[in-house]
Amino acid sequence: MGAETDHILLQLLKTSDPQGFKALFQRYYKSLCIQAYLLLQDEGEAEDLVQDVFVKFWQERKFEIVQQSLGSYLTTMVKHAALNMLKHKSRINRKEKTYQERIDIIENTHVMEIQEMAQMVQGVIAQLPEQCKRIFELVCVEGKKYQDAAVIAGVTVNTVKTQLRRAFAKLRESLRDYYYFTGLSPVLYILLS
Repeated sequence: MGAETDHILLQLLKTSDPQGFKALFQRYYKSLCIQAYLLLQDEGEAEDLVQDVFVKFWQERKFEIVQQSLGSYLTTMVKHAALNMLKHKSRINRKEKTYQERIDIIENTHVMEIQEMAQMVQGVIAQLPEQCKRIFELVCVEGKKYQDAAVIAGVTVNTVKTQLRRAFAKLRESLRDYYYFTGLSPVLYILLS
């Protein structure tokens, strides 16, 4: 009965009868989905894959070259498509893992460089003359405006500007070689420029 039904379905397919395709789909869809699911372990992917196999079978007129039973031919198509999908997913997973490892290295390196740079900046700031250090901290650390920093420090706005120029010059001088070799932080470079 199975071979006879396949023969009738093949005849309908060869005459491009849509009823033949519909009957073929109804006959094999569920069993092919089960087979695909066993390989892929994902119901949605299994259903999509089986539908793609049916579309390919119809559009590429694979039914014209069927030498064996339709069920065996479709089963083989599903198996190959599922294995190809698994290979593709495996490649993507490897690429994602490699990409994530690289991102982790970059992020960890970047964090370490930022911490190192922060320590260097703090060391340079600690060596500034007291008034210069206080004004730098007021403006750059606390975010005070020049006028407010001048009032707090008891100096003029021009003194604030002069002391900041000196602080930035000292930072540029002290960190020039470090920045050149690491290429770190364009933001810090702009800040120190």
